Amino acid sequence: MDEPAGLGERGSAIWLAMATTDVPRNALVLEAARTADRLDELDNIIQGKGVLNLMQFRVLDNAIIDDSQNINVEVKFAAPLAEARQQATALANILAKLAPADSKAAAPPVPVPADLPDNVSPLQRLAQKLSG
Repeated sequence: MDEPAGLGERGSAIWLAMATTDVPRNALVLEAARTADRLDELDNIIQGKGVLNLMQFRVLDNAIIDDSQNINVEVKFAAPLAEARQQATALANILAKLAPADSKAAAPPVPVPADLPDNVSPLQRLAQKLSG
């Protein structure tokens, strides 16, 4: 399976480890890979190593009235830490969907003494073990 273009180091590792021939699953794997790369970029920004336009400007109104110019501007500030938290939650949700159903930890089966019949309850089996 070919690796999609544009993935970073962590995204590539996720793709290589989790991609299969199942197209719907691979769509989730690709989103997990992209989200992991996005988290790396956000982490660099939070640490002061990356570049992010933290302010966005938009002119809402530009009017000239009586030889004076009136400009109404909207300014928005980005919140990389909040976005990183949201991306981390999204990645956790995607990875939970990708986890195989049988990956849940299960207790190892308890060996049953051969001399007990099949219709004995687990409590009776435990009592038999403790007394015997």
